[in-house]
Amino acid sequence: MENNQITSSGQKPNKSIYIKDLESGSELRSHFLVQSKNLMVAKNGKPYLAMTLSDRTGKLDTRVWNDANELAKTFNEGDVVAAWGKVHTFQNRLQFIGEDLVVVPEEEVDLTQFLPKADEDLDALFEELKGIFREVSNPWVSQLALSLLEDPSIAERYKICPAAKTIHHAFLGGLLVHSLQLIKLVDAILPLYEKIDRSLLVFGAAFHDFGKIFELNYQGNFGYSDEGRLVGHIAIGTCLIDRKIQGIDGFPQDLEWQVKHLVLSHHGRLEYGSPKRPATLEAQILANLDEMDSKINSIQTQMTQEGSKERWTTHHRAYDQYYYKSDAFMTSLGQPTGP
Repeated sequence: MENNQITSSGQKPNKSIYIKDLESGSELRSHFLVQSKNLMVAKNGKPYLAMTLSDRTGKLDTRVWNDANELAKTFNEGDVVAAWGKVHTFQNRLQFIGEDLVVVPEEEVDLTQFLPKADEDLDALFEELKGIFREVSNPWVSQLALSLLEDPSIAERYKICPAAKTIHHAFLGGLLVHSLQLIKLVDAILPLYEKIDRSLLVFGAAFHDFGKIFELNYQGNFGYSDEGRLVGHIAIGTCLIDRKIQGIDGFPQDLEWQVKHLVLSHHGRLEYGSPKRPATLEAQILANLDEMDSKINSIQTQMTQEGSKERWTTHHRAYDQYYYKSDAFMTSLGQPTGP
């Protein structure tokens, strides 16, 4: 623990201890993101803080009993705090009993230590995405896509935005990873079908969700912005595309309608929040591939993060079912596959 000195004077801590490495009975000195914070009252009438702390490797159930009323006033959900106390086991899971917490100044925080992040180099992935649109066959689609990707107010957000708050690709860079994966899926199936417009479909793959760069907050806890709650990513994305099209002299009107339709219909069904149902081949393919990629990522993420030796996952709330882990998946987790 010598490398993890934390003091109540606010000394910058060294994040060398991560939640995935914790063991019951260990003294803990490190810093964490406050996922949730609730001031509660115990049966004996004593107030306490019930919290969830997190870093990029997981979440930690936390209780703080000392000076809970006053301590609760010193930090908010989404803050990074220096914490010290002891880890123990409660109801078959780790729980942290904090002795004290101190807010870490924002300028000293590296959020990549606390929020899950893509393994890949995001700058390189973004350049790959721009390269794809420099080479698409439709020059109007190329011009529109690059005008969006080269807009600084869009580019820096697109590189780090998660694809969702929790359900799929919920990590920094998740939107970019999801978009490039969809483009790979597009190119994998195009040889199987005739008369599909690749330029349109690749545009839809890259921009169907990009309104999330303003819909979501991702500078602390993943959540929704006011614009996201009031407008939503489908409308935001369509408006951003419309503004760029208005600045491209001579942009074909039929093409404008089709690229907007890709965004407006990508949820596939009206009951899923889609303003329009897919009405072109490209829109139908996009909706199907988007659903497939998001579901596969969500299920695989749950299987991996649970860290369980069990063959079945716990209940998947988004899809309302349990999933069986194949031998291939169990082996990848280092778990035995025999009877």
